[in-house]
Amino acid sequence: MRWLLCGSSPTPVARRVVPAILASLVLALFGTVFIIWAPNVPGPGWIRGAYVLFVVVALKLPLIAILWWLIARNHDWPHSQPKWLPPEQAEILAYLESEANRAALLPDAVERLGYLSQEAWHVADRLDGDAKVDALTVALRIDLVCERARRERSER
Repeated sequence: MRWLLCGSSPTPVARRVVPAILASLVLALFGTVFIIWAPNVPGPGWIRGAYVLFVVVALKLPLIAILWWLIARNHDWPHSQPKWLPPEQAEILAYLESEANRAALLPDAVERLGYLSQEAWHVADRLDGDAKVDALTVALRIDLVCERARRERSER
């Protein structure tokens, strides 16, 4: 399943997941139609039973398996520390910093920067090692931008 949905990436890739889910969804819809036809299958009861079993296993199980794999691979439970990969950490920090720079130009900059500062400190609390240093740097930069925005607001 990992090979099908991830390829060489460590996480599922949308261009692989979406077609797999769509194909299995089409199979599941055909399965629903074929289940409706089950009473019309000629022969003894065991043939109808085998037909229903085949339809459920062959046509509906792929969708169930893909969805179950996507759900079960998520090991982040509520109230547990997130496990971000280094590219995800860098993306989060870059996003926070770019949003802070964008928000500094807006009329409600102080409020927006206050929220972004809280988020940056939250991220910094969750990381370790070099990533924590990077997160602390971003949080402090956002705090500086926020302080500058507060001074500019008070001068007006």
